[in-house]
Amino acid sequence: MPTDSFHIHLYGPRPDTDVSSGGPMPPIPTSFEAAGERLQQSLPMALLEPDGSFAWAGKHHQVVGMIYDAAMEIQYVELRGRCDALNLRKLVEILAGTAEIDPFAVMVLPERQWKNFQSFANSLVASAL
Repeated sequence: MPTDSFHIHLYGPRPDTDVSSGGPMPPIPTSFEAAGERLQQSLPMALLEPDGSFAWAGKHHQVVGMIYDAAMEIQYVELRGRCDALNLRKLVEILAGTAEIDPFAVMVLPERQWKNFQSFANSLVASAL
């Protein structure tokens, strides 16, 4: 199964749909503790460290990340690795605690290009199910 490599910063949902305008990005409306608990319950093969770093690997995916939190919310998540769109969606939904992730803001690195999560996920190779 082919997968795409990526490096992104994931932020919360933008109230408007134009993420290209930049500016301050909203946090992901969940706490580090809640995200960590969901990650360990839903993806038992994921490794989570107290500093916010995590890794999740399988036969068709390998993702490492860092959760940055402040003020009881996740300010953003850095994700890097290779993964198909379906597995990436699963990981982000678990971290965010919601299936409503399409309007989340994504900065694609190193280009520093803004996208919403839906358009970023659509650019990845679809899962071969």
